[in-house]
Amino acid sequence: MAMGGAALILLPLLISGYLFNLIFYPLRYFSGKAEGQKLFFMAAGSGLALTFIVFGLSSLGASDIVRGLADSFHRAIPLPHSFRAALTLVASVGAAFFLNAVLWAIHQGKRQSTAKWVYSWMTESFGSSIAQLLRRAAEEQRFVMLTLKSRKIYCGRIREAPTDTERDDVCVEIVPLFSSYRDKDSLRMGERTEYPLIELWAAKRNLESRRGERTLFEARIKELGFDIEDAMLQKERSKLDAMIRDAECALAKFGNVGEIHAEDWIKVIPLREIESASFYDADAYRAWFSARTAESPAATTPASEATGSGQ
Repeated sequence: MAMGGAALILLPLLISGYLFNLIFYPLRYFSGKAEGQKLFFMAAGSGLALTFIVFGLSSLGASDIVRGLADSFHRAIPLPHSFRAALTLVASVGAAFFLNAVLWAIHQGKRQSTAKWVYSWMTESFGSSIAQLLRRAAEEQRFVMLTLKSRKIYCGRIREAPTDTERDDVCVEIVPLFSSYRDKDSLRMGERTEYPLIELWAAKRNLESRRGERTLFEARIKELGFDIEDAMLQKERSKLDAMIRDAECALAKFGNVGEIHAEDWIKVIPLREIESASFYDADAYRAWFSARTAESPAATTPASEATGSGQ
């Protein structure tokens, strides 16, 4: 019975630690990268810290109401410290949301969501080199060239950057601008297959992003209780509306695309199949190497092969 009672006390400790790690953004990032025993010990560590805090604060004294609640808990669950274990569960959720609110306050003024801002910051600080490159490519909507172990090449925009690049089942979603391959012997780029819908996808994503920025702006104004008719706020909203109109005009240039969706062209590539990754700039060759090529007739590498460092 004593062993069962101890297990019932330890269970809320583990659950509270897991809930705290699941809700609090920075620890959610690390929990997503953890598996098995590491995930278990992370939950146990957070739960133990919360338990020490709750037990310490409750030992400082309690009102008659709190004592009454504690007595009711002990009668319903006749185990040692059952009321404090329940408080630890409640505190884990409350503390996680409170700390997220602190991050939200620090994050004020940025147009990203707080969670995305935290994940970007954590990836930049603790992520692998390829995770950092994919994150910057997704956020800045820059073209990336991926060379696979099969010598297949995909160049396009990253749709979503994975937070964990160490697991074997992690995949990258890319909307391709073009695909190609590398010659077995020379490793030069072969014939390209163009995917013209990349511009349509980019226009749609830009419009969605601009509308999301306006929605976030209006939500923050409402939460903070500001007057939307204020001149400065009206000026900022006018800027957002102008960006939305520009995005709508850019999308309208494609005409009636019917049921064609750029998302249907997404390529899902297992991260373990990627041999190398680099940013791709179609103008890089002309900007840096055209003069040198003109001076050296032997240098006949086409611009399409020289751009991108993925070779």
